[in-house]
Amino acid sequence: MLATLLVFGLGVVLVWFAFLRESREFWTNAGGYPIWLRDLVLWSYLPLFAATGFGLTLLSMAWVSRLCRSIRFMLGEGAMLVICWGLFASSGYIAFANNVRNLIDGRDLHYHDH
Repeated sequence: MLATLLVFGLGVVLVWFAFLRESREFWTNAGGYPIWLRDLVLWSYLPLFAATGFGLTLLSMAWVSRLCRSIRFMLGEGAMLVICWGLFASSGYIAFANNVRNLIDGRDLHYHDH
């Protein structure tokens, strides 16, 4: 359960980082964000995304292997894993959607029109 809570925390950070990555104000001085946070998001988002996906995969496999042991574990841990997968997917969607829109509109990747 502790590992699932850790992955949940990583999922929340990933969603926040994804919002920041796709915000024009974040990358300019207009947003008022510190330089160290920009560097942290720039260099840690993709490794954090990969580590969270790997951890979620391992936790999901462990959950399936222990399914028959306890109904309470199955329901509680399963619900938490669904939430974690949702955060992970939301982070990927946020980070990916802007780039797809840019490609469809004939603009460069990571372009922000606001």
